[in-house]
Amino acid sequence: MKQRSALDMYANGTAWWETSISDIKKNEIIIRGYPIEELIGNVSYSQMLYLLLCGEILSEKKAKLLECVLVAGADHGPRAPSIAAARMAATCGISFNSCVATGINVLGDVHGGAVEKAMHLFYSTASFVAAHPQRSISSIVEEQFEKFKNEGKKLPGFGHQLHDDDPRVRRLYELAQNLVEEGEIEGRYLMIAEAYRAHLEQWKKKKITMNIDGVAAAIQCELSIPAESAKGIFALSRGMGIVAHAFEELKNGVLIKGPCPNRDDLVRYSGPSKRHLEK
Repeated sequence: MKQRSALDMYANGTAWWETSISDIKKNEIIIRGYPIEELIGNVSYSQMLYLLLCGEILSEKKAKLLECVLVAGADHGPRAPSIAAARMAATCGISFNSCVATGINVLGDVHGGAVEKAMHLFYSTASFVAAHPQRSISSIVEEQFEKFKNEGKKLPGFGHQLHDDDPRVRRLYELAQNLVEEGEIEGRYLMIAEAYRAHLEQWKKKKITMNIDGVAAAIQCELSIPAESAKGIFALSRGMGIVAHAFEELKNGVLIKGPCPNRDDLVRYSGPSKRHLEK
């Protein structure tokens, strides 16, 4: 994106804020061309999200699939840093919205960023496939996989610290495959994701499963959602769990619950031994 100062743009005759998303006037609210009163009661949350982000209304089946992604990522318990941070914030007596914001603000490239990374990988791989129609998906995936290995990068969207058969992945993959069979989605990105999983499994010589980030990435690619929006979409999904956990912790009435219990064996000092200033 070309960087220009707002004052320079305004001086050239553009509006201070210019948006193709919404047009708000007295007693009138237009979203992507649709009157809000027509959208209310006629489109789902996931259809509204897609309309705001991408400018069109998804079919009901595609919107249902996107909604399933949002539901699948809603909560993963206090093991997840975003949930733990929100709960810890709630014990510190700050406002509830600040507790929720604390959890949301933990989401980034490390925790919550794998979907975006996987989407970039799947989109770029699909571009290679389209540019080389004479080659198989498997051969192109193998080539890209070798680049990841040689650069020492972790392949995003595969493997999990806790799950080796994540029930969320199985269900989402099943629902997505149903839409492939019905012709609602093409299935190209699911095939690409599966090809990466197979190559990783072959290299590791052990069972490798796609994780929730990988299947969510493939599904969002099937829906032509921009990769750069993935962390925001995940924040909307995980935000539901963050709200629930922060509220539960708030009701518990416990104060100052740190990241670990107050036990000497859980916090280890590794600095210099005790010393004194020279007199």
